[in-house]
Amino acid sequence: MKKITFCLTFVLLSLVSGGCRKQSAEPVADRFTQLTDSIVAQIETPVFADAEWVFQEEADDDGWHLAKLQALIDTCSAQGGGTVTVRPGLYRLNGSLWLRSRVNLHLDEGATLQFSGRADDFLPVVPTRWEGTDLLGRSPMVYADGAEDIALTGRGTIDAQGSLEMAAWGMVPGESSFAENVHGTHGETVEMNDVRRLRAIGTPDDSTQYVPLRERVFGEGTFLRPCAVEFRNCRRVLIQDITLLDSPFWCIHPLYSQHVTVRGMTIRSHNPNNDGCDPESSANVLIEGCTFQTGDDAVAIKSGRDLDGRRVGIPSENIVIRNCLFQSECNGLCIGSEMSGGVSSVFADSIRIGTVKNGLLFKSNKDRGGYIRNVWVRNVTLDRAQGAILRFENNYFGYRGGNEPAQYEDFCIEGVKAGRADSYAIYFDGLEELPMRHIRVSGFEADSAARACYLFHVTDYRFTDCRVNGETLPEVPELSAERQMCDVW
Repeated sequence: MKKITFCLTFVLLSLVSGGCRKQSAEPVADRFTQLTDSIVAQIETPVFADAEWVFQEEADDDGWHLAKLQALIDTCSAQGGGTVTVRPGLYRLNGSLWLRSRVNLHLDEGATLQFSGRADDFLPVVPTRWEGTDLLGRSPMVYADGAEDIALTGRGTIDAQGSLEMAAWGMVPGESSFAENVHGTHGETVEMNDVRRLRAIGTPDDSTQYVPLRERVFGEGTFLRPCAVEFRNCRRVLIQDITLLDSPFWCIHPLYSQHVTVRGMTIRSHNPNNDGCDPESSANVLIEGCTFQTGDDAVAIKSGRDLDGRRVGIPSENIVIRNCLFQSECNGLCIGSEMSGGVSSVFADSIRIGTVKNGLLFKSNKDRGGYIRNVWVRNVTLDRAQGAILRFENNYFGYRGGNEPAQYEDFCIEGVKAGRADSYAIYFDGLEELPMRHIRVSGFEADSAARACYLFHVTDYRFTDCRVNGETLPEVPELSAERQMCDVW
């Protein structure tokens, strides 16, 4: 099996590498399908024993259900694995639920896991990553570390109840209006002192002052919000059909994991930093048939932040996102901004996006380093972008030195159809010291845009059959002589 997987991976990387810029008689659509099918074919899915354990209305002595449900999961794993089925009902959990190897936790329709929402119920601390920096922090509501063959399935609901206490840590005290440039990690929020301490740990002024993980403790008395669902260092993961509500922070976070399938999920969560799904330093990932109604980016692919991300050096690669609905309050599909370990071989197909700040956003800054390469997008519809429909951004919120620019190269964007762009239809903001390169855009249409096209420090680019405001763009539009700003985040 290992030899077969290696061969598939080698062939795939050979096909993808430089694929956008290679001259070929083969249509782009055919190559897109071939490459996507190759990735999906090599994603391993978990297989479970036929054994089933049933959980229904078994409260602990204190009225909570956590201890007995966790014990059933542990027993299932210890006895060779199978399915733990949660029957319809409301189950109250006053702490983190850990998935174990060889266990499928299946929530029947009508079953709700309702977490307490109380911050200190998610202690003791566990190994995790917070906006791209490793630490020991509060546990996510549903968590696994080092597990294999795990699943979270069924038509039931997970209610993280993040807005009861922890979501407020990402908001400015006394500020009632929700705006991502005020709240989250961009404003003077409750958590900002801890954010600054973590940033200093991840990128110290002296790069030799490495702080080991055991000393990066953010526990009781600190204010960094945990994710709702995080599977760290796991292999063969399935997350399917669940409705996920009210996360304190990111909603689904595959971290350091391989062979992950996220399918048919419905996410409704509108707190600060409520990204829908953030694969980070993970490989062979499929996200399909999901609906993201989120307070932040719908899908954001990441691989670590600045020096700490480069130190770990684990990229995100071989990722397919298809047949999804993005109804996010921030951006649609993102790569970054925490991408210091590199991101490559990303395929997005048949995505519907509502009204967002930016539709397709690839973001980094001059502290990140790393690369974004071999990105293929097709068949995207978008209602409205308040910033840009298609945005390549290399100046996203910095800097801590500004000496580590990121490389952008090899993009194929095909068949993006948009209604309105309040600022830009196309916005490519590159760097003089490391220009963006090898970008092909075809079949792009924007009915209405305040500005059609801005290109700054970009090389080897081409626009084919692209129209904005009813006019066809030149195949090679002129570069801008000066930098222009797009302050819509």
